[in-house]
Amino acid sequence: MTVIRTAFAITVAGLLLVGTGAAAAQAQATGPATLSPHRAIYDLSLDPRRPARGLDQARGRILFETGGNRCEGFTTSFRQVVELTMNGDRVVMDVRTAHFEEGDGSGFRFTSQSSQNGAAKVETDGTATRGPDAVSVVVRRPRPLNKQIDRAAIFPTEHLIRLVAAAREGHTILEAKVYDGAETGEKLYNATAIIGRRIAPGAGEVEVAARDPKLAALARWPVTISYFEEGRDSATPVYSIAFELYENGVSRQLVIHYGDFSLRGELASLAWQPETACTRP
Repeated sequence: MTVIRTAFAITVAGLLLVGTGAAAAQAQATGPATLSPHRAIYDLSLDPRRPARGLDQARGRILFETGGNRCEGFTTSFRQVVELTMNGDRVVMDVRTAHFEEGDGSGFRFTSQSSQNGAAKVETDGTATRGPDAVSVVVRRPRPLNKQIDRAAIFPTEHLIRLVAAAREGHTILEAKVYDGAETGEKLYNATAIIGRRIAPGAGEVEVAARDPKLAALARWPVTISYFEEGRDSATPVYSIAFELYENGVSRQLVIHYGDFSLRGELASLAWQPETACTRP
């Protein structure tokens, strides 16, 4: 099962920001985006608006926690547990990941473990280091791998920062090469984000957790990100996710597309983590 990407992601070479003249004229803010360290829990359920081939029921939970800043680097931990019922058979998928991303985009460390019905499936451990000509990827598990990927590739938190900045500046499309070490750590993705119309602070009905005063004071945007595997000639993304993105990096109303089915994620809990001062842009 594909893992939700923490694009929810410092080099900006290779990014293409495309905005209509009208959108650019409606830009609401300028300057670097600043993410708020937080811990969020999302309740997952089968999306009834989309067909689910061979799947009777699905439920689960996502725990997402992030901290740090440009000065000290960014940490991200993620756990997704999903219970699927297929043709009467119950399958429980459990995926855990942890990332550390240098604040200047120079390096990235990642680990992940996945299990099915309690039995270990894949464990991944590796690093990515930005050099003058390429990003060097070294994977220790599940199998040794040394490879070079495009230096234009960015890591997940930088991708998120650039996505928030693009939304605030009124852009409608952001394209980037993203490396997140997912699955076996071998793949680089071309990520295309479509950014919708700005939603004013406090507008619309939201779940209880999203009524937090700090969150309610911020604008948000509907975003859909499609991930295409680098080197794979296909017009169909291998994975996509839609959500509403607040300008401090918090997301709500997830819709995770896995191809044969989709899951909806509602923000069930939100807690702010300690912040430290950082003057690096």
